[in-house]
Amino acid sequence: MSKKFFKNIRINPITGEPDYFFPMEVMDPADKEYARLNGLEVGQAMLGCRTFEAIMIPCKNKTSDAQGRDIYLDTPSEEQQRIYKAYTQDELDRQEEERMDGRCLLTRASGKGVKRCPRRVPNPDYIPGGDQPKTLANRCEGCPYERFKQAHTTVELSCLDHENEAGEMEPYEVPAPRSNYAGDRYEELAEAFITFVRERKPKLAALAELKVDELNLTEAAKELDKAISTVDSQTKKLEELVTEFLDNAIIF
Repeated sequence: MSKKFFKNIRINPITGEPDYFFPMEVMDPADKEYARLNGLEVGQAMLGCRTFEAIMIPCKNKTSDAQGRDIYLDTPSEEQQRIYKAYTQDELDRQEEERMDGRCLLTRASGKGVKRCPRRVPNPDYIPGGDQPKTLANRCEGCPYERFKQAHTTVELSCLDHENEAGEMEPYEVPAPRSNYAGDRYEELAEAFITFVRERKPKLAALAELKVDELNLTEAAKELDKAISTVDSQTKKLEELVTEFLDNAIIF
């Protein structure tokens, strides 16, 4: 018996237009309690190549009632699609990075620079209107460079252990960074940037604190309890402030 998955895009029986739902992965029992209080579906969902238990969040503009529960408003399908893309972009980008990890670097046709070996290549048998797909999976089997392929771009330090002149194994020692205080310097700049935002745009300070802590768009929206479209717009304003801040910052 096949497992049932909730659909991310569904046709609204009243409007005939698509409604979009973001599958927010269940990470904590509190997530399910949030879904219960707000009348949201919980079940198996799919996003990209991953399947997981998720809360189906309507990609609509929202407000809150007197009890603090979310109320989703009628939202045009085009706006829902924009919100859906903003919610899902971080996860899809991460999946694409994983898929490309380990693929060979090839010289570009121009001879300048390199590019990742593509995952799909044109199908020579493709004919518009025919039954052949336009592209085919580009597999490593049979490639003359397969023996040089790296499994992943991340290498365990233990793989770099080596034999010394006495024939004994020595652990690999990581070279000292250019600045042993780079982390401290980043924290100083982060604090200075937050102070800068508080002075210039106080309403963006809370978001600035989350962004310097490296929260993505989805996480920041959830933390601030704001619509993804609102946080997306505010993030663009923060990017302008970052440029202004760095242009005037003294960085050693």
